Amino acid sequence: MAEWWVNNVGQNMLEGVEDDATNPLRLSDEAIASFFSKIPAARVSYTRMRSSLLAAEQTRLDNLLEMAVAIPIDTTALTDAHQSKWNKAGIHTAGRYGGTRRGGNN
Repeated sequence: MAEWWVNNVGQNMLEGVEDDATNPLRLSDEAIASFFSKIPAARVSYTRMRSSLLAAEQTRLDNLLEMAVAIPIDTTALTDAHQSKWNKAGIHTAGRYGGTRRGGNN
């Protein structure tokens, strides 16, 4: 089974330590934290791959995972705004009386 963090060339994108020229970061902390907070498969894959990482990499990523899980994503406001637009859109039909055939010649 392919891991979520391994790209199609076989590189583990979680590898790397900040300020280490021999083991540079492949993804920024912001990108990894975003993936952890939004994509459950990324969190599951990290827990499977954790033992294959260096201790410094594990420490860095554990801190990012803690932050990502501690901040829940609230999509209620976004969903409410979207549904509100639907409610305000109105119904438009063709015809002089909105397609109800009231009045005039039937």
